[in-house]
Amino acid sequence: MIGTHASGVLRSVRTPPACFAKLIGVDKSTPEACVTTQHAGGVRTELLWLLGEQGLRDYDALPTSEAGGSRAFPDAGVYLLRHQDLYLHFYAGGIGVNGRGSHGHNDALSIELSAGGTAFIVDPGSYVYTANLHERNLFRSTAYHSTVQVDGAEQNTIEEQVPFVIGNEAQPKVLAWETTADADLVVAEQNGYRRLSHPITHRRTIKLDKRKRFWLVQDELAGDGTHEFCFRFHLAPNIDSKVRTDGIVEVCDKMTGTRLLIVCQKPDRKEWQASESNPVLEPRFSSRDYGEKKPSVSVCWRVQSAAPLSMEFMLIPIRAGENESERLKVVSEPGAIATGSSQPD
Repeated sequence: MIGTHASGVLRSVRTPPACFAKLIGVDKSTPEACVTTQHAGGVRTELLWLLGEQGLRDYDALPTSEAGGSRAFPDAGVYLLRHQDLYLHFYAGGIGVNGRGSHGHNDALSIELSAGGTAFIVDPGSYVYTANLHERNLFRSTAYHSTVQVDGAEQNTIEEQVPFVIGNEAQPKVLAWETTADADLVVAEQNGYRRLSHPITHRRTIKLDKRKRFWLVQDELAGDGTHEFCFRFHLAPNIDSKVRTDGIVEVCDKMTGTRLLIVCQKPDRKEWQASESNPVLEPRFSSRDYGEKKPSVSVCWRVQSAAPLSMEFMLIPIRAGENESERLKVVSEPGAIATGSSQPD
């Protein structure tokens, strides 16, 4: 599922259990009753209630489909850059409800990422609605999402006392999308910071190199004036994270040994005079179910700089047992990513 479900479950008590086949990914139209998606891990209690003991045994015996490839859902503003166990969700959609927002969050150009079966960069969820207006506002804020914040401003205006209304200033627009056997590319921009006294336009380009197994995130902040830019990645709870002495952020799933390295590439220009700090781990929370939250952190690079400004981040998954030095050497080679097309002007 993509998005916040607030622990909601839709069931019909007047229809036989067979009606739930589509909900759990079972296609009853085929003789083999194949599973049309991956087996739903972590939902066995629900499946037992829906299907009964024999139904659950039948479900476990069904074959699983292979993971899907990269796909674009332009009407929703959702773009999936994936290959084998690598998965990145990029969001460039509007706030919904004809610009009113309602359940929308300030998550324009944000990402979610998993590798090796581990979710590393996640959406924070919603946590609560009117039960705690401060927490409601916090979980839908720009600073709680894996995107760029400028001068502490929100991408879209929000007010704590109005929990189901959000402004419509960002209006993300996708400029390019391409997927091939070797690489994926998506480019989008948003205008939420155009309302600042010195307007800024944020453009984000994401590339996936499927052969060398890493993503490159490029952020361009166009405009003028001096600003504070915050580049954040909201990490999942229950995984270890640290800022190493070499400046690389290491995120590790100790259960599997899978790691994610986040490497910041400084702009290659002589006039680079930004005042920057090393990345810091900001305390955060993440919520998978309504009313429940767990401690997590957000990695933040805080940069004081004149615009325009460009920053790059390499997101490098490393399997258990892989040689880190070799992985870093491979992804740093010239021409590591080739999409076959140039970015828009």
